[in-house]
Amino acid sequence: MAAWRGVPVVVLLLSGVIGVGCGAAEGEDVSAVDDVSAALGSAASGGPQPCGPSARSVGDVRRGAEGSAPETLVEVGGQVFYAANDGVSGLELWVTDGGATEARRVKDVRPGAYGSTPRFLTRMGGRLFFVADDGAHGPELWVSDGTAKGTVLVADIRPGARGSVPDGLTVVGSRLYFTADDGVRGRELWSTDGTAKGTQLTQEFAPGPGSLFLDDLTEWNGKLALVAYGDAVTLWVVEGRSGSARALFRGPEQSVVFSLTPVGKDRLFFLVDLGFGEADLWVTRGQPFLTFPLRHFAGDYPSELTPLGNAVYFMAGAEGFFGEPGDLLHGGELWKSDGTLLGTRLVKDVRPGPHGSLPSGLTVLDGRLYFAADDGVHGRELWSSNGTAQGTVLVQDVEPGPAGSTPTAFAVVDGWLFFSATTAGRGREGWYSNGDPGHVDPMRDIAPAGLDANPHGFVRAGGSVFFIATDPAQGEEPWALPFLPAARCARLEP
Repeated sequence: MAAWRGVPVVVLLLSGVIGVGCGAAEGEDVSAVDDVSAALGSAASGGPQPCGPSARSVGDVRRGAEGSAPETLVEVGGQVFYAANDGVSGLELWVTDGGATEARRVKDVRPGAYGSTPRFLTRMGGRLFFVADDGAHGPELWVSDGTAKGTVLVADIRPGARGSVPDGLTVVGSRLYFTADDGVRGRELWSTDGTAKGTQLTQEFAPGPGSLFLDDLTEWNGKLALVAYGDAVTLWVVEGRSGSARALFRGPEQSVVFSLTPVGKDRLFFLVDLGFGEADLWVTRGQPFLTFPLRHFAGDYPSELTPLGNAVYFMAGAEGFFGEPGDLLHGGELWKSDGTLLGTRLVKDVRPGPHGSLPSGLTVLDGRLYFAADDGVHGRELWSSNGTAQGTVLVQDVEPGPAGSTPTAFAVVDGWLFFSATTAGRGREGWYSNGDPGHVDPMRDIAPAGLDANPHGFVRAGGSVFFIATDPAQGEEPWALPFLPAARCARLEP
């Protein structure tokens, strides 16, 4: 393995501190986990499990084959919220609990066909926060408890139709952080407790009407980490209570800092491109003198940084977007880092040679990492790893042969892994697994005759796992799979 290529001396580390009602409510080290079956227990202990193929549509919001095209599903208090277009009111906020009643629109925030376009749906406590435009205040921050009366504007940060356009909604403790432009100070960091009085400017990184581009807001052990782009690119950490900000890293104007990933109690991993089109993996422990590079990666950026135990896992070594060479020996493969130079290493060369297995969809279940990879023999299939080469194995060859099933849309729900995969005769449909090799089962064939349902967005609320799928007759709408103890599942069988 090539040694890390040194970062130019233009990088500076800073040490300055700047002052300034639809339903009922409802880190272990990978080296210590070698047998996934020991961690299963959900079904065996009488816990909930997927009830076979018995998924059903729970909200045909827009009648006909076009569908309402629901966006991200978010669970709050046993209900599932999402934005959808019924063809009459435009894109608005909807909710379902999967019960006998149809999904319902929470509130027509912007009457008429245009819709308020809810986005950035974020749960904090027992309420849902989102950005919407009611046609009078412009895009501003809203909150909902699932009722029309309880769906209100949080604060009119920028009076008038332009709105403050909040972005980057991130929960830290009992406050929601976001960027917004009040029309006076430019785009800066704000936070709220969910009330107008408790909505305030947290940190002004560029005093005056000018502003920086603030990005990658990330909760980090009770603090907020973010990146500010201006004449320089700076990684900041903001203390949750005081709002004071401390710079941990600064790079030149042309650089990019991204993929902030907290691991363990005190480490934050991130990637840095100093303007050369390739990235270095860095780590910080919260102080400038404890912020340093770990390794340079040629070719495409490392991707899908995923914490597991005391390490971060990622794919690295792939060829660049424009054909720039990556790792010529291994290609794109699974890597890990424990925050040390020696501990940043290849996990396993799943597909020997320069092409690589190109792991994707990295997801943690019961102390193991699950992902899709192509070993050059089975095609792209479901794999798992405990962080060692020996413990990195094929879970199941869902679609035998070199084509593979190409698993995507991974989500973990109470000890079960849900995903979509493509097989001959069924097309792209939903699957689930408890993680045990050989135990991968199909869900209902929603789009018959080999058509693709493309299920995604799996999330649990109450006694169901909800997801978005496309049926030829209904179009793209939300669906629900009962998720109950085995005895109750048996009662659902015909």
